[in-house]
Amino acid sequence: MTGVRRLLSDELAARWRTDGWCVIPAAFSGPELGEAAAAIPAIFPSAEEMDSGVDNERTRPWRSGEGPPWPEFPFDSAALNALVVHESLIAMAEELLEADDVRLYQATLTAKYANQSSGYNQLLHTDYPNHTLLVPRRDAGYQQLETYIYLNDVSAHNGATRMVSRRLTAEIPVQRHTLGDAEYPALYDEPGSTGGPAGSIVAYRPDVYHRSVDVTEPGVQRFMLHVAYRSEKAEWGGYQAWPFKGLQVAWYNFVQRASARQLVAVGFPPPGHPYWTEETLAGVQARYPMLDMSAWVDP
Repeated sequence: MTGVRRLLSDELAARWRTDGWCVIPAAFSGPELGEAAAAIPAIFPSAEEMDSGVDNERTRPWRSGEGPPWPEFPFDSAALNALVVHESLIAMAEELLEADDVRLYQATLTAKYANQSSGYNQLLHTDYPNHTLLVPRRDAGYQQLETYIYLNDVSAHNGATRMVSRRLTAEIPVQRHTLGDAEYPALYDEPGSTGGPAGSIVAYRPDVYHRSVDVTEPGVQRFMLHVAYRSEKAEWGGYQAWPFKGLQVAWYNFVQRASARQLVAVGFPPPGHPYWTEETLAGVQARYPMLDMSAWVDP
C-alpha cells in the first residue's frame, strides 16, 4: 500500500461542505486499483453474461427478483479490503468530518447492469433513515461520510447516481427523506451526475438527496465499493457490525494484514486505551497470531 496522501483539493473539500457531495476523479490508480478490479470477475457476472440471457448460478440472483447479493467487508480479496481502509481514505474522512478519530461503519460491494430496476431508489431520497438512529446534524463532529469507490469507469451511460446540492434542499424538513417528482420537478431536473473514471471517489453526506438511474442499453456494467465512515463519538450512526464477522476466515486475514490505524478505524481500542492490559494484549495476540501488536505493546 502506498503512503498517506491527501485525496481532496481545497475546492472539493469546500464543495462537500456546501453542496454536500463531490467527485474526486481517479483518486486511486495503478496496482492498488488494478488488483481490486481484478477480483470482480470471480464475484459478479460480466455485462456479457447478463446480456446473454443465460440462467445459471452467477446470473440467477439478478433475474430471480429476490434481490442480488451485496458482498460485505471483509472480502476474500485483500486488494478490495485495502481500498476500504486505505489510510488516505481514512485521512480524507478525518478531514471532512473534522474528527481526529473515525470509524468504518459500512463497506459493501455492488454491481449494476442493464434492465436492472432500481425500484424505490429511483426516487430522490436521503440515506440517513438507515444510517443513523437519529437525524443528521450539519455541524462538525456529528456528520457522516458515505463514499462510492468506482472499480470501472462510470458515466450516465452506465448508471451514475444523480445528486442534488444541499443548497437547493436546505429548507426541506428533515422528515421528508423521500421526494416525489410531481412535487419537486426542478430537483429531478438537477444534473448532478457523479460520473468519473475507475478509481474515482464520490463523497457525500447521508442528508444529500440523490437517486439511481436505470439503463437499458446492452453492455452496461458498474462495479463499486460503498464505504462509509463516521466520527468515533457518533455512536448512533451505523450500518454493519464488525464483531459479527469475527469467525470468518476473511476477518482473520484482514486483521493480520492491517495497520494499527486501520484496526482502530474498525473498532480496535487505540494504543494506550485502558482496555489494554498484559492479559488482553496476550489474548488478542493469541487470537490473531500474525498480527503485529508492537503499536499497542509500546504506545
